[in-house]
Amino acid sequence: MIKTFSSRAGRLSDTNKKFLQLQSDSILKLGEKPKTTQKIVMDIGFGDAQSFICDVTDNPDYTFIGIEPYKKGFARAVQFYEENLPSNMYLFNGDAREFFQEIEYKTDYVRIHFPDPWPKKRHSKRRLITKNFLKTLHGILQNSGSVEIITDSSIYQKHIEELLAQEINFIQIENFPITHKASTFHKKAIKKDHTIKKYILEKVNQSIDP
Repeated sequence: MIKTFSSRAGRLSDTNKKFLQLQSDSILKLGEKPKTTQKIVMDIGFGDAQSFICDVTDNPDYTFIGIEPYKKGFARAVQFYEENLPSNMYLFNGDAREFFQEIEYKTDYVRIHFPDPWPKKRHSKRRLITKNFLKTLHGILQNSGSVEIITDSSIYQKHIEELLAQEINFIQIENFPITHKASTFHKKAIKKDHTIKKYILEKVNQSIDP
């Protein structure tokens, strides 16, 4: 499997290490279904966890599964869970594609905010958003489920728009029900005056293979 995220491990503090080693009730096994009757939001790549934590708190009627390979951010999310015990927060430390290969249930929403753009041409195959990945998302979503993608990378925006021009298993819509705070990457994009684009895709209920 091609890696779609860069190494952002950073230096782990003693506190980070403590929560990484903890057998927290928030942590899901590969493909595990959370114990909830609420609609499920898969949050792919929540980074340092600051905005993710706010979103979990601000949207108590939805159950979040935060998927993040970055250990420092993952440790912070576990720490938040242990200190606050939100009933709507679950976590997986690893690659979302591996998690999705194992799930035997449907999710309602997927969020992908500021994925690594891999802007160099030789690295373009590492991008998370591909034709095959969109097909995977279609397979794990409930009927009329939706995906929210946000990026400030003009190269990634062009790549996404080229994919969507040929995409027949999703239609673009205007609204996504889950509110979100500006993440660290979002704030950096605003500071750099980058154009930020949002793509909200709704599942076409019958999968069509071209």
